[in-house]
Amino acid sequence: MKKIFPHLIVSIIVILFWKMWTSTDNYAWSPEGKELLMLDIALTSIFIYKTLFWLIIANSLIYSFKQIKLRNYRILFISSTLILVFYFVVGKLIERKCAYDYYVVFINQSVAEEFNERPIIEAGYEIGKVINENILDKEMKSRLYAFGGIEKLEYFPATKNLSIILNDKTEIEQYRAESYKVLRKFNTYESKQIITKFNEQAKDTIDKNVIKLGEYFLKTTE
Repeated sequence: MKKIFPHLIVSIIVILFWKMWTSTDNYAWSPEGKELLMLDIALTSIFIYKTLFWLIIANSLIYSFKQIKLRNYRILFISSTLILVFYFVVGKLIERKCAYDYYVVFINQSVAEEFNERPIIEAGYEIGKVINENILDKEMKSRLYAFGGIEKLEYFPATKNLSIILNDKTEIEQYRAESYKVLRKFNTYESKQIITKFNEQAKDTIDKNVIKLGEYFLKTTE
């Protein structure tokens, strides 16, 4: 019992932490229709993947600490190396696996405005691909916050779609201005070329307003 007690304690802590962290109540303040069901399904999936991942990490660390006490430094080195490999390799796979679930949370949540980007930040870089695949959809829920998420993640593959939105005169000015702001924030060679070309070709009032609004958004986030 003495040997398994540390593993039991750390396992309970990991399970309780992820149970609370992925609680539907964190994202459903005023759900409508099927939102609660969609959130519950997505968060349950995230809970399972994240809990299993961190249970393995936590218990492996306990095992490694025991090797220090026993002075089994060779085993300690091997176990530590395996933990690092597992953390980075499997961790990346878990991030990819949970990306769509976090996207489901993002578009179905009902929280205060300042928390809207939280699922994107929690998901990490891999959710950028899912957002990028949907951001051209003018009916996308929480679309405005998706721009902010792409910016914070620095998801450069979104450059092409942001350019399309920026140059689409049928788009709402605010979305075009958000695209302008994110491209300016990216500050890559490609995004600079897009912004320079847009500025040079902006002749009508609408395009000039997009630039003005985009620059305003830029200043407010600096």
